[in-house]
Amino acid sequence: MSLSAKVDTVPSLTLIADSYSLRFRYGQKPFKRALKTTDKGEAEAAHTGQLHIPAGVDVGDFILSGGTLRPPVPASPPPAVIPSLTELVDRYLAAQFNKAESSVSTERTHLNNLKRELGPKAELPCDEIKHADLATCLQQRREKRHAETVKKERVTIRQLFVWAKAQGVILENPASNLPRVKGSGQRQRFRTLAEIDVILKRGGLTSNQQNDLWECLFLTTAELSALLELVRQLAKADFAHLLHMIPAYTGLRRGETLRLQWPDIDFEGGYITARSRKQSRQVVETSRQIDLHPELRAELLVWRKKRPKGQYVIGPRGSNKPLTSDEANTHFWQPLRQTTWQLQGKPSSFKIGYHSYRHSFASNLAAAGVDQRVIDEFMGHQTETMRKRYRHLFPKQRRSAIESFSLAASALPSVDAGG
Repeated sequence: MSLSAKVDTVPSLTLIADSYSLRFRYGQKPFKRALKTTDKGEAEAAHTGQLHIPAGVDVGDFILSGGTLRPPVPASPPPAVIPSLTELVDRYLAAQFNKAESSVSTERTHLNNLKRELGPKAELPCDEIKHADLATCLQQRREKRHAETVKKERVTIRQLFVWAKAQGVILENPASNLPRVKGSGQRQRFRTLAEIDVILKRGGLTSNQQNDLWECLFLTTAELSALLELVRQLAKADFAHLLHMIPAYTGLRRGETLRLQWPDIDFEGGYITARSRKQSRQVVETSRQIDLHPELRAELLVWRKKRPKGQYVIGPRGSNKPLTSDEANTHFWQPLRQTTWQLQGKPSSFKIGYHSYRHSFASNLAAAGVDQRVIDEFMGHQTETMRKRYRHLFPKQRRSAIESFSLAASALPSVDAGG
C-alpha cells in the first residue's frame, strides 16, 4: 500500500536548502519529514512509498541493509606535493640500492655540494630549480675544486634529475644540456709534504690551486709512520687506527677496506684479497691479491684476538655489519682534528684522505724501485694517467735509461773531414 493511501492529503515534495522534505496531513494534523537526501530520484521514491536503490549498490546487499546501504564516497586524490631538492636527493639516494655503497657515498657528497651551493633554494620545490641555477652551481664549484672533480659532480646532477623525471616528480629536466666542464689538463705529479709546503709559502695561489696541491700529496715512509702513531694515540674508537693502517700498507680503497673480511686475509700464505665492487660492476666483484706486510700482519693478529666474533675486520664491538661510509669518515678524521693535518680555517678539510694512503703506497713502491707491473697488480685498475703521476719516483730506472747512451765528442769515432 502506498503512503498516499494512508494520509488525508497527497504528500508533496519540497526542496529546502538543497535537501528534500515531504509534507502531508494525517488525522487532520500536518506533518513534515526531512528525507535527508539531495537526490531527486530518492525523494520521488519516498514520495510514492518506494525505496530507491542507489547506483553501484548490490540489490541483495541493499535489501539486507534494510534500505540503508549507500555507495562508498570515492576518496578524492590528495593534491600532488612537489618535494624540495633536499627531499628529492634523499629519495634518490635511497633508491640506489643496486649500486656499491662507495658509489652512493660519492654521489651523496656530490649532491651535498650542490645543496650547499644552492643555499636556501635547496628547500624550495625541486621543480623551481632552473637550468641557470645548476649551471651557476657548477661554475662556483669549478672555482673551488679541480675540473675532474666537478666533471663527476655534473654527471651525478644529471642522473638525479633524469631519475626525478622518470619518477614523474618533475615534468622538465633542468639538468639537460648543462655546459660541459672543461678539463684543465693532466693532474699534477705527486709531491711530498715538504715540496707542497715550499710552494704554498711562496703565496699567490687561489683556494682551488691549494686544494689541487693537497690532492697530489704523497707521504714518505717516515711521515706515514709518524702519522699512524698520531692516529693511534688520538683515536677514540679502538678500530679507527685500522682505517689508516690498512690502506697505508696495502693501497686499498675506502670501500675495499670497509668490505674486508677475515677470510680475505691469508696469514699463512701472506696476502690480502681486496674485493672491488665499482658502480660499473654492480653484480660481479673483482678481486686482487696484495702481499701482506709483516708489520700489518702482526697488527691484524693482535686485533683478531681482541675481536674473536664477527666477519668484518673493521667495525664496532658486537656488530656483525661493516661500517657505513659516513661512519668510516667520522672515525677516520676524528684523530686528525685540531692537529697540523687539519687545514687552517677549514673545519671539514684535511691535508690527507683515504686516497692519500693509496697514492703514498704506489709512490713509495716506485721510489723503492719496485717493477711497475707489480705495482699495477697491487693497485688494481690503474690507468696510464695515474702511472705518470708517480713515474718520476723511479730514480734508478730513469737514471740508468738516460745514461744508456752518450753524445760526448770523445765517445764518437773520428770522421774524415774530407769524406
